[in-house]
Amino acid sequence: MTLLQRALSLRYIPRLWRCTQSKKNFELLPDFFSTAEQRTLLSASLRKLDATEPRGFRRRRKEMSLSKASPQEQSSSTGDLFYPDEYYQFEEGHYDGVIRRYREMHVSSWDETASPALAAVLERLRTLFPSKSDTQTHLLHLASDGEILPHIDSVDASGSWILGVSLGAARVLRLEPTNDEMRSKVSDVLLPSGSVYLQRNSVRYGYRHSILRTSSTGRSSEAQRLSIMVRDRLDPTAHTRAL
Repeated sequence: MTLLQRALSLRYIPRLWRCTQSKKNFELLPDFFSTAEQRTLLSASLRKLDATEPRGFRRRRKEMSLSKASPQEQSSSTGDLFYPDEYYQFEEGHYDGVIRRYREMHVSSWDETASPALAAVLERLRTLFPSKSDTQTHLLHLASDGEILPHIDSVDASGSWILGVSLGAARVLRLEPTNDEMRSKVSDVLLPSGSVYLQRNSVRYGYRHSILRTSSTGRSSEAQRLSIMVRDRLDPTAHTRAL
């Protein structure tokens, strides 16, 4: 992470999220994964998503790959791993109206045996899990103009925590309290590529969260973003959740 990116991250993490009490329920590691690790994760995620699309889209991407010049040295970023927006079948809207211009899928397993590099990166990610409970993994690929509108996680959909890996274009996570008395305390958190954030308990269910269409500069984003979301599964025997 460059000094500019680090400065932007600190600028976008308000005091509220750096205080001791709130830190228990929201944590951000702005540069957890190296560029090489990001590329490994992103390549594996895109392959899974690409395999679910119609043959026509897969053929167009293959033709574009073949038409490119001879391979160059590995990039120092992740942007070159994405094709232009029109080469993907982005959905215009989610069934619940929250997500716009996206691709998504649930991941039941990764091909770690065939890729030691991927296995090593995933093992690093697992060290951040707050508990050893069963988890579910979700891939969400946003187009350059994609966005996630403000919403609150359903208490019946998953457990108490969610871990998010950001890959590709930096976007802003906005957190808006549902409490009327705190409605003015909106917090914006910059999520650069390679960052990992953890939301728990009250932050998940007491705040509306969204991914803005604009980039860290306040302008409309001109690049795609993919996130890997890991949630702990809801304990069927639990009748209450401490917030």
